[in-house]
Amino acid sequence: MAGPPDIASVKVSRSGAIWAATITAIGGFATAVATGGIGLLGRSKPVPVVQHWLRIESVELHGDAALPSIDRVRLVAQVNGVSYAYPTSVSSVWAPVGPGMPSERYPLPIGAATYRVKFFAFGLTADARIPRYEYRGVSEYSARRLPVSGATQALHYTTSEPSGLSTAMVVHYSIQ
Repeated sequence: MAGPPDIASVKVSRSGAIWAATITAIGGFATAVATGGIGLLGRSKPVPVVQHWLRIESVELHGDAALPSIDRVRLVAQVNGVSYAYPTSVSSVWAPVGPGMPSERYPLPIGAATYRVKFFAFGLTADARIPRYEYRGVSEYSARRLPVSGATQALHYTTSEPSGLSTAMVVHYSIQ
């Protein structure tokens, strides 16, 4: 019966062992830097989550004889395809327009690189008609350039006639 094969041992000098340990440490440090794993006990740092808010501040009506006379409004803000209704009161779907009108804020989608904002509105006339208004474009804001204050959108009274495109109201808002 044959015996186990001889295993040759490798002799490493002290300076060779120090070089091997140094190279291993540098490689581990470089890997941690490349993967973002530097932190307490090698755990990666959590990415901060930033919540942005849309704040509807006020609505300004433009008086014109050709426009319906309204004193209450219902706004719909669409941000990245998500709709937000103003006011959010459970007792009324209409908000009075003018000085002292309450502002409200709404949480925006987390993690978006940009926010695309568009407003629609419905007015309430004395004879219970509900004219519709809308912004003809979309306002886009980069999340890196927030907050934005003093933003406005001019909403147009929508009719089937091309002459029905006069500005009827202006929505004042900010993104925080």
